[in-house]
Parts: sequence; structure tokens; C-alpha cells
Amino acid sequence: MKRTLSIFLIALGFTFGTAHARADASEELSRLLQPLGALSGNFRQTLKDQKGKTLQKSSGNFSVQRPGRLRWKTGEPYSQLLVTNNKQLWLYDPDLEQVTIRPVDNRMKETPALLLGGKVEDIRGSFTVESKKGAYYLTPKRASAPFKSMVIRFDNKGLPSAMTVRDGMGQTTDIRFNGMRANPNLSSHMFNFKPPKGTDIIRDE
Repeated sequence: MKRTLSIFLIALGFTFGTAHARADASEELSRLLQPLGALSGNFRQTLKDQKGKTLQKSSGNFSVQRPGRLRWKTGEPYSQLLVTNNKQLWLYDPDLEQVTIRPVDNRMKETPALLLGGKVEDIRGSFTVESKKGAYYLTPKRASAPFKSMVIRFDNKGLPSAMTVRDGMGQTTDIRFNGMRANPNLSSHMFNFKPPKGTDIIRDE
């Protein structure tokens, strides 16, 4: 099986109603995300091709904190770790003893995971949003965004419970969250990464 980083982070035709309806959906989504200055939990995700065939399954845990800090650890089927402090991103593969380091640009900030920890006030400017039966359908306004559409669902506690992301190749990533904690006390140190001794460092500028 091809080794990949969490598809949710890297792979990254709805018909919308009136502008007024879109504005209301953006405001509703903003109200749900605004109280969540930080989140942590577990995830299970499934990547499917255009025909619905499962290509890969993975699971792990994550922590996200505004502004733009993320720690996303995949445990199965391959151990990988992605860490960003909103300025620099580290992608560490312990099996390969390799870390890729790159700066965080505006396009990377539009990835689905970082949307949870980004600036809530930017949602309306960056996405067209529609609400249907408690789910929020987002389409990026920029053609160069790392995904084509996304659906976010929340549980009865107001916490994200699932996301579905469709990329430019028509592949779909379905993410299910569990064990979610709202506003946990997260140390800023967990959003920085020091490669272990002997790690091969690749700088992607």
C-alpha cells in the first residue's frame, strides 16, 4: 500500500441558494467554531476513489489550537506525525527516519484540519457555505484551494463529529471523530518539533 501522509491534510457541484442564505450558514458555522479555541481527539479516516472503492484507511489522534497550530499523528497503518506552529510545518516519518520541513503559506492554511484552528472570521471570505439538516457544505472560493468541497457535521454538544472532503481528482476522504475534548489545556511546545538525532532532514522551501 502506498505510504501517504494523512490524506485529510495534504490532498487536500453543489447548487447554492441566495446570498442571504449563504451568509446565514456562514454565521451559524462561525458561531459553532468560535468557542472552540482548541480541540483534541481521535480520528478514523477512509480514502475512496471516484467510484467509491476504498483506497486506504488510517487512524490516529490530533490536537488543534488557534491560531493555526496543529499536531496530527497517524498510528495506523503507518506511523506519521505532522506538526505546525502556524509558521513552519514538520512532516516526520519515524520508519524512514526522515522529516520534511516547509514554511506555512496561505494555501496550506486552507487545508481542512487547519480550518478548525484558523480564524473564524475568515470563513465567509474564503468559502461559500450552505447548511442542510445540521451539516455545513463548504466550497472554497479560490480555484487553487487544496480541496474542492467539504462537509462538516457536529454532534449534540456542538463539537465536530465528521468531515467529508472531496479533492480535485474526485477522491473522497471521510473522517470520523471520537473522544473529542473542547478547549483542553495544550502546551505550545507540542506544536513545535525537534527531529530525533540521526533523522534525515529535507527542507522544502
